[in-house]
Amino acid sequence: MLLGELVGCIELLQEHIRSHRDSLRENETRTRMALIDPLLRTLGWDVFDPGMVTPEYQVEGGRADYALLRSDGRPTATVEAKKLGEALSSHRMQMLNYANASGIEYAGLTDGDHWELYSVFEPGPLHARKKLEISITSTPVHESALKLLLLWRPNLASGKPVPAPGPILDDTWSRVGIDASPPSPTPEPSPDPRPVLPGWVALSEYDPPAGSPCPAAIRFWDGSEQALEYWHEILTGVVKRLHFEGRLAVEDVPIGFTPKVYSVHTEPVHPTGKEFGQAKWVEETPFVVNVNLNAGQVRANTERLLQHCGRNPDEVHLRTTR
Repeated sequence: MLLGELVGCIELLQEHIRSHRDSLRENETRTRMALIDPLLRTLGWDVFDPGMVTPEYQVEGGRADYALLRSDGRPTATVEAKKLGEALSSHRMQMLNYANASGIEYAGLTDGDHWELYSVFEPGPLHARKKLEISITSTPVHESALKLLLLWRPNLASGKPVPAPGPILDDTWSRVGIDASPPSPTPEPSPDPRPVLPGWVALSEYDPPAGSPCPAAIRFWDGSEQALEYWHEILTGVVKRLHFEGRLAVEDVPIGFTPKVYSVHTEPVHPTGKEFGQAKWVEETPFVVNVNLNAGQVRANTERLLQHCGRNPDEVHLRTTR
């Protein structure tokens, strides 16, 4: 794909939006035909080739407008399409649910002008998993072209897409190559977790045998403690503090660690439509937690949730004696 071809496509889409805005705002199909399909084709996703793109892809609980396929036929991403001008925020959860339920790594959302792409299973809050956000009409054309190269088929289908490293003066993205990306900055070391006090054990080190009694208390990363009566209070207590800290918001859920089971959601329903076997609403938050778990699963899911939200499980301690 020549970069000039992508620039020309973006300029044409800008003209379509200017000239036909009112018509495109009325109908999703028109938006797909006039704005979304042409850009996908230019980026190497031939929407008329069933080996590249499956429209109306069947997923748990519904259908994704597009599934973008690797060479082996497995989807690398889903894309939800909306009519021009429709707010995308109210559809993000549906987009992520569809991809999550089918084990698909990336999920996109667009109204033909605004484009977003998210990593579905990467740890962290939703905003940290956003890989692309662009408006074709309000972003300079060449900047749009560079950002949209993230969706170029050889890049996205690789399973580890990389953004363009900067302004490109050559003809093709392939000349730049993945190795031309600037080196990732060395992450700052995270602060050492609080020391484990006598009688306590780090959550990540605790491996309770079957039938073990619930620990007496949990100690959080800020030094606060909570007495425990039931195993599930470990998980719900962590959810509550992550929420108050701003690391877990409504837009970050549902969170699940297997394709068919959610751990944290705003309603007690899995992606299959099945209700949680046991659900506990977390007080002072909008979240409900699936607590149909044994002791080991509670520990494991709590550890995964902490990692998902950017917290070190070593910062959480349990007092195992009463």
